[in-house]
Amino acid sequence: MKTPTVPKTDYSKIASYYDRVKLAPTAELLSRIIEYGRIDSSSTVLDVGCGTGRFTLKMSAAKPFVLLALEPSIEMLRQAVVKDQSKSVLWVRGDGQRLPFRQGFFDCVYMTSVIHHIEDKKMALQQIYSVLKDRGNCVIMTYSHSGIRKNIINCFPGVTATDSKRMPSVPELKNLMRTVGFKDVSYHVIKRDEGYTPTDEYLERVRNKYVSTLTLFDEDTFQRGLKIFERRVRQKYGDQIKKVSWFVIVSGQK
Repeated sequence: MKTPTVPKTDYSKIASYYDRVKLAPTAELLSRIIEYGRIDSSSTVLDVGCGTGRFTLKMSAAKPFVLLALEPSIEMLRQAVVKDQSKSVLWVRGDGQRLPFRQGFFDCVYMTSVIHHIEDKKMALQQIYSVLKDRGNCVIMTYSHSGIRKNIINCFPGVTATDSKRMPSVPELKNLMRTVGFKDVSYHVIKRDEGYTPTDEYLERVRNKYVSTLTLFDEDTFQRGLKIFERRVRQKYGDQIKKVSWFVIVSGQK
């Protein structure tokens, strides 16, 4: 399934500040991936679209399983390798639509906030299905369309419309997984309460384009939108923001 064409995020341009503006993965998100992926100490696991290894290294520290990580951006991958002090992960440069692994190799393949970056989602899921062992599990962390609308960043002009185009809805993703061949496809909503954040601190993260959607706007559009966004946020929240995020995990078994 191909979503309407939108510009792609150039991670080579944002790799240098990516970790500084992104929040760290929570223990709950990690435990859910392990739970729905049925990962144990004997598992062989693949992280598709690992970025700078934020989830990968936390996953590696959580359980002693074999973990490989795939990322197309060499700049992001370099940072991940540097952070891997224990050398516990096998880092691979590659495309999620063309997985460079043999069939039936992995017990679990997961991706976190990646599916919307993949142009041909059906091809990527077919590749995942192929490299999974029988009864292996696919786990996809993403955002529902209702979650997109609830996020504070939707006050930024154009963000909601852009994300709704590039992110598959939960029903679309579930149907696509079933079409590829996955069984027992289900979804799970996770609410992440981030507590209160000073408004100035949050606005600084937005100025640094902490969500990839903001990198898709040309600079003039971004600056115009930023002025509107700052005004809206200060009027609505005052000096501090109660930040809540909603994630969705969609999982299925081969």
